[in-house]
Amino acid sequence: MNIETEFLNITDKSVFPHQKDYVGIYNTFKNAFDKDVHPEIKTKILEIEKDGYYNDHGVDHIKMVIDRVSKIITCLNPSLTVEANKFYISPYEIFILLMAIQLHDTGHLIGSRAEHAKKGKELLARFDSGNILNTAEKLIIGNIARAHGGQDDPIGKLPPSDSVSHQKIRPQFLAALLRLGDELAEDLTRASKFILEIDQLEQTSKIFHLYSNSLDSLDLGDREIELSFYVMDKYLTDKYPKRTKEGIVYEYLITEIFKRTQKTFLEALYCGRFLPEECRFNIVKVKINLVTSSDHDEITTPIAYELKENGYPTLEKTDIYQACESLTLHNGQRIDGDYISNLVKQKIHTV
Repeated sequence: MNIETEFLNITDKSVFPHQKDYVGIYNTFKNAFDKDVHPEIKTKILEIEKDGYYNDHGVDHIKMVIDRVSKIITCLNPSLTVEANKFYISPYEIFILLMAIQLHDTGHLIGSRAEHAKKGKELLARFDSGNILNTAEKLIIGNIARAHGGQDDPIGKLPPSDSVSHQKIRPQFLAALLRLGDELAEDLTRASKFILEIDQLEQTSKIFHLYSNSLDSLDLGDREIELSFYVMDKYLTDKYPKRTKEGIVYEYLITEIFKRTQKTFLEALYCGRFLPEECRFNIVKVKINLVTSSDHDEITTPIAYELKENGYPTLEKTDIYQACESLTLHNGQRIDGDYISNLVKQKIHTV
């Protein structure tokens, strides 16, 4: 199921509030955003790449978020009509969700990276100067889009259910779908591959593009998220600069993969609080294939680990080596960036 395709195929206006043509309204906004907004976001991010912005935020990213959200919803056996043994999502909820997806990154145009989630609502108000949407719709779409960022429990601050235009919608549910879909909207198609190859990326952004370029596939099923990486040897021996709140730090790509997969796990757990049980993902399985660039052969057995909740929950943060025993060898050596770098160098020198 692709939620946008299903929505655009709706012909019965009676399923919407006041029998308005919400399919036409969405098409109007989508076409305008595709032409005038999303390409500008991509340009804006290229201008401020030195601040650590990374990866595609244009039209293709929106398509990918819609695809990922659709995959999550598919786990629910959904229907846009009331049917027995089906999870009902109203066409109006799909409209609200699609509009929030279109809006979620637009704040980059008028705000900093830290502010962009909040600024989307302001941009929507400017963009809809003709008031095609009513005040309630603009408020709820903006709030759902805003909740895709931040660690101050933005989804929890939304109501579980609300009435908009005389129809019931579920803001927390829709916001969780968007946030998790955005988190999962990563793979090699999002990286600037050619610019990466000719080494013309801002150095502090390079590691983020390398991460995306290494992520080959993502699968959802049986409440598990599976991530499969293929990493070339030439990207495994050196550390890359990365801009953080504490300043520039240098990290191996393998370390970035560890950290990002942990973030995916935490985002899945957080969003799962607001999702039906059938699409709560409480395990992230990771497989990292290390490959030679000369003949695309395996350097060593793939690194594999699972992120899942274990034991009694605590407030203490654990690193990935505490969470995944498989990342520590029998002799106590951790499979970290230094270990992989030395392994690859030895492989190169013996070829």
